[in-house]
Amino acid sequence: MNGFTPFPETRWTAIRALLSDDEAARQLGWDVVSRLYWHPVQSYIRAKWNSSEGDANDAAQNFFAYVFERDTFSKFDSSKARFRHFVRVCLDRFLINEYKAGIAQKRGGGMVDSLEQSGVDGVPLDPADPDSFEELFEQEWRRSLFETAVSDVETLATTDTAKLQFQIFKRYDIERGSADKLTYDDLAREFNLSTATVTNHLHAMRTKVRMALLDRLRSITATEEEFLEESQALLGVKRTSKK
Repeated sequence: MNGFTPFPETRWTAIRALLSDDEAARQLGWDVVSRLYWHPVQSYIRAKWNSSEGDANDAAQNFFAYVFERDTFSKFDSSKARFRHFVRVCLDRFLINEYKAGIAQKRGGGMVDSLEQSGVDGVPLDPADPDSFEELFEQEWRRSLFETAVSDVETLATTDTAKLQFQIFKRYDIERGSADKLTYDDLAREFNLSTATVTNHLHAMRTKVRMALLDRLRSITATEEEFLEESQALLGVKRTSKK
């Protein structure tokens, strides 16, 4: 299989691993979750709190250290919210508490300086259009999920054919800019292949990436219902009714 399967059973996802009594399982769950959420958290901090890239990196690092030390994610209740919504709420609370306590100021400014420079007086309030920041977090989450799936496929591309398929996929679906009019015929000339072969390679690699993305998605959703909803939203995967 080309997909990413860190857990032995469908029900054993990274989210549930965080709740496990087994330390190794918890660590594995943490590795999966922190890798996927790093960029959404960092980008959200930088945009919403008007932070520099360096300050946002520091704040993101502090946030993950904080929730790891206090086992915060183990308090997640899948019946109340999706996990990424829970992460965002935890992040907002952490940043406000950090500001109140002056932790960032003790470490040399950082978040406090960023907030003061943006004209915030006292505890920062939510922006006038909070939905825009929520959507930013959602977009970064989707981007991180896709990039992780692509990385999974690249890691598993060990044969010459698989490596060639990935190179063609990367050239056409990742590196190609919106203004680039690259065609399948162009790829065929570039890789010295027939256009039909290029088409087949692209189809094969897109299928692998799609499966890897679904594997990753399954690993960071708490329930089968959530997985089905998310997969439908991301890829248009149709849900089948149970008889």
